Amino acid sequence: MKRVIVWTVLLVVLVAAGIYFLPDAGVAVVEIAGWHVETTAVGLLVVAVLALLVLHLLWRLIAGMLNLPSRWANRSAKQRRRVADEKLLRAWAERQRGQAELAQRYALAGVEDGSLPPMHIQVAIDALLDGLDPSRKGVPGRNRESTREEIGDLFETVGRRFPKFAEFLRLHIVQRLIALGETEWAQSMLEPLIETHPRDEAILLIRAQLLEMADDVEQLAALLPTLRRIKDKRLTGDELLRMERRVLLGRIEAAARSRDVDRLSRLWAEANRPVVDSDAVTVAYAQALVRVGASQAAAQVLEKRLSRMLEASTLQAWAEIPHEQPAEARRRLLKVVPDDWAEPGEAADVGRPRERAAFAYAMARLALAESDPSGAQMWIGRLGPLDQDLRYLAVAARVHARLRDSSEAAVLYERALARAGLEGQVIPPEPAAADGR
Repeated sequence: MKRVIVWTVLLVVLVAAGIYFLPDAGVAVVEIAGWHVETTAVGLLVVAVLALLVLHLLWRLIAGMLNLPSRWANRSAKQRRRVADEKLLRAWAERQRGQAELAQRYALAGVEDGSLPPMHIQVAIDALLDGLDPSRKGVPGRNRESTREEIGDLFETVGRRFPKFAEFLRLHIVQRLIALGETEWAQSMLEPLIETHPRDEAILLIRAQLLEMADDVEQLAALLPTLRRIKDKRLTGDELLRMERRVLLGRIEAAARSRDVDRLSRLWAEANRPVVDSDAVTVAYAQALVRVGASQAAAQVLEKRLSRMLEASTLQAWAEIPHEQPAEARRRLLKVVPDDWAEPGEAADVGRPRERAAFAYAMARLALAESDPSGAQMWIGRLGPLDQDLRYLAVAARVHARLRDSSEAAVLYERALARAGLEGQVIPPEPAAADGR
């Protein structure tokens, strides 16, 4: 239509120009099939142009009629596409309502005609994974193996038909599996991406996360040099330090399980100072030493840290070491705490209550180890609210049991079991021999 208007305007302009500039342009005579037409040259030009316009309109009409079947087909395809897109939206809505199976059916029903076919498969895969998520209320649980097989088939379809979308979908599935705690499955899905994109920072970070989840500290240690070269803002110095500590803790645990004292000492000596300068790492190393029978060395490690920094967690770990000579251990402990902490009569809530309570806990355990339940009871009064820590409830119960106060001991044991989530368990009898464990 626009072309017709343009040509009409040009015709008018040409006629006007011809009349103005060629008023005596001569006469044109045309005789066709008995018809005799006599006009001016300008008139002949107008007739020719009009004839061309008519022929053009006829051609457009004929072409339109010839293209009518394809236009109807296109219109039908658009309708199918609109219906498929509506099914995709419906599938998404059903997922939010917890109707995973219904969402899967809607998503796959429009995959052939939708505007974004691979997105239909992604929603169907998400619906299948929803069945493995226990946090989604109303979503029926699914068999893990059958779900994995179905997702594998759908992903294979995407890889075959939409290869450019396949890598994105693989990464999306890995993220969903990490959220579901499916570490082994996520690792197997991530491996092809690691092979094709060995230097991609996002993939390296995901791999590090999976190695942590799988407790594969050796692989994580091998990955750390590469991670240090990453410029991603999410990987801060603190995050790298946390990973290094995670590696060291894992290696300490492995050495403790194998009772390898030499390896334990070597790990501690070779670790970077910022890595071991943590109460959690120090306590873990001391506990590992206790497990391999080096209790005295464990006490020295904790006392060295306590001399620099008094922390409740370190004091509690020191208290739980089986000290062979409780009196000597008490003497060493008193050297690293303030002088006014040594007397049970001091107020328990005067400054640093958590550390004071941990110190009282240590002194109570030492008193029990020396068969002095009355002295231990004096320190129990310095613990503050017993429910703030399970170990405080347990040691108070033991003190009352040793004092033959069975009713109070039973109440404290029940509170300890309740706090530990072990209601209904049988309370173990108090051992006859006095010890600090």
